[in-house]
Amino acid sequence: MKTHALDRTFAAAVLLTLAAAAPGAAQRPPEPAGEERPPRELRAGLRLGVFEMVNSPDSYDAVFGDPMPLLGGQLEWQLRPRWLLALTLDFGEVDGERVLPGDPPIGTGIDETLTYIPLHLSAAWRADRGGDWALHLGAGPSFLSWEDDGGVSSADGTEVGGHALVSLQRLRPRWAFGGELRWSTFPDAVGEAGITEFYGEDDLGGVSVHFVALRRF
Repeated sequence: MKTHALDRTFAAAVLLTLAAAAPGAAQRPPEPAGEERPPRELRAGLRLGVFEMVNSPDSYDAVFGDPMPLLGGQLEWQLRPRWLLALTLDFGEVDGERVLPGDPPIGTGIDETLTYIPLHLSAAWRADRGGDWALHLGAGPSFLSWEDDGGVSSADGTEVGGHALVSLQRLRPRWAFGGELRWSTFPDAVGEAGITEFYGEDDLGGVSVHFVALRRF
């Protein structure tokens, strides 16, 4: 397993999130009390994170073990002072070893790669009272394209599910930096086959942590 590389990816995402949250040396003057930022603001940028398939933990750990690094893009529309819509698209891959069902699972020596591409549409509500920090709670529908390639055989599919999230962003004059915690679910995604049938798991959702950098327009 590529534990060291993935551990470094996870550490980098966490450090970047903490760095974005730290107060900057040059701070914007606080907005007058009661003044709201103008609605219909657009933000676009990049996301870097890691994903853990906690909804099917035994199946995932038996084959892959390590968290999956994710890289993606994000669009946000500030429709009202306390409401926004966000569209995110991520891409991730993780390598593992094909196994035979057993306790413990039996390795076959055959490489296996999972490709994971989730698309999320979120409606989020701003929970704080305004200022340079923005705390959002959100949820919405999700769409997943996945492929499990084991060399001699493979499986793939497209699934519809849902998600919930919490995000914290530091708002600057032109940029927003922050972190996001997201839980997703894609029930009945795999079906009854192989190692997932052995463990009685079929949901390809889980938990992801992201660092986000967005340009404000």
